[in-house]
Amino acid sequence: MDKNITTFFLITNKMTNCISSRIMVLKTLFCLSVLSCSSDLEIKDTNTEKKKQQSEISFRILILGDSLTEGYGVSKQQAFPYLLEQKLNSELAGPKKKKFEVINAGISGSTTSGGVSRIEWLLKSNPDYLIIALGGNDGLRGIPVIETEKNLERIVLAAKEKKIPTLLAGMKIPPNYGIQYTQEFAALFKNLAKDQNVSLLPFLLKGVGGDPSMNLPDRIHPNPAGHQKISQTVYDHLVQHLP
Repeated sequence: MDKNITTFFLITNKMTNCISSRIMVLKTLFCLSVLSCSSDLEIKDTNTEKKKQQSEISFRILILGDSLTEGYGVSKQQAFPYLLEQKLNSELAGPKKKKFEVINAGISGSTTSGGVSRIEWLLKSNPDYLIIALGGNDGLRGIPVIETEKNLERIVLAAKEKKIPTLLAGMKIPPNYGIQYTQEFAALFKNLAKDQNVSLLPFLLKGVGGDPSMNLPDRIHPNPAGHQKISQTVYDHLVQHLP
């Protein structure tokens, strides 16, 4: 009798261990299934968010410039690149909800040689369009016109290599630098645009340069009203060439 009871308990214990093992396996499989589902949901959520961001920001415009672009003396929201972005999204968004992003790549004091050193890195952001707003500091420093033109050409060619359409913004300098130099300087933008077959904005500071009411007390950098004027000028030329 004692032997039979002992055998019964041994069999019962084995069955209990077997059932416990099966339960553990089922629990493990259940947890793995839940984790897999959670992972799939996270991936789907991430992909959905990426698609949403891509649809919201579908056209990127890079403005390579100096203090005029950076917005020296005014807030970021008062500088013409920000105002241009607002205007583009307000006027051209349309029923398809196309969004524009304007990248402000302006650095105070930047010259065309500085633009050459920065352009390759900036193009890694994969812009859809490039606006070149450099040259003013070259003129104020009396840098040879041929050197400025070659630097701008290198920037244009870098964009062309990546098939990025470009708008070249022209600049002018005061006549006290000499008639010959000021004329050659103003002409270089038109000549380069023609030679490289890129769009030209004849004068970035049209209606702003030389007008005290449009500039800060230094009479060099635009005030908020001046930036409003510049954003309108850029917008009027840009919309003619956007795809």
